[in-house]
Amino acid sequence: MFDDSAAAVVILEQDKRAFFFHGDKVGSDSLFEIGSLTKPLFALLASRLVVDKVWSLEMPIADLLGQGFEHHSYTLLQLLTHRSGLPRLPKNLMPSNIDDPYVDFDSVDIKQALTLPIGKKGDFEYSNFGYGLLGWLMAKAWDKTQQEMADNYLFNTLKMPHATLALSQLKKQQLSGRGYDGKPVANWYFDSLVGAGGALASPEDMANWISAYWQVEPSDSELFPMLKNSLTHLNNTMVYGFNKGLNSSYFHGGKTAGFTSMVVFDPSKQQGVIVMIAGPQDAGALAMRLFKQLQEKGQ
Repeated sequence: MFDDSAAAVVILEQDKRAFFFHGDKVGSDSLFEIGSLTKPLFALLASRLVVDKVWSLEMPIADLLGQGFEHHSYTLLQLLTHRSGLPRLPKNLMPSNIDDPYVDFDSVDIKQALTLPIGKKGDFEYSNFGYGLLGWLMAKAWDKTQQEMADNYLFNTLKMPHATLALSQLKKQQLSGRGYDGKPVANWYFDSLVGAGGALASPEDMANWISAYWQVEPSDSELFPMLKNSLTHLNNTMVYGFNKGLNSSYFHGGKTAGFTSMVVFDPSKQQGVIVMIAGPQDAGALAMRLFKQLQEKGQ
């Protein structure tokens, strides 16, 4: 199934968790690129800012950007649900290295990108630019770097001890991914757009994050309100970062040049499946199949 690709599968059920690994060097602490699963992770921070009444869902993003950016009149809700009018990628993203497309796109570039015309707000267009902008703006709101923000308000509080951001100064060792031809491909690194897909996490990190949706107690005044609010239905298809699945489930996938991943979970039934692959195999199909079996077992 996984061929030569390193992989991890995590099954969550109530307070139990089962880990399955493929590959000689893979364990619960191995760091995978989780790609766009960074989006619901960072969306938790937006949930916290809303809970704390620092931001509101109806707040125009232009209010955060200031003079000269009035055309960014879409709301935080529209940004979170990919209906901001922002394109999939910034129009001025011109990688010097196509094998590492985001590494050189810094704050100067994102500011330039924000001066350019955008599409019609309200129309759906999946936007890496949008979630990259979200992370960049939240770091400004807390007056921290995006790494400091993620460490302080996500990784430490969610008990994700190995997780970090794939910034160019990364000091942790992550796994190497493989392309469709089975050959190793370069890891991706990020700068200002890290919120689009630049998180690295281990199977243990992911298990702690996803099980927190049903294991964190209401007495946890920091985590519980942020997690509960993040599952507020923002429209017919999305909560904060996650897509709405069947019944009361939520899901999101991630993909970089050498990695694929998928999370699907149902907090009301306290069940979840996490699939992480350092290769091109279909993590989504496997996760959905295992999740269906998990649900059927519990009936």
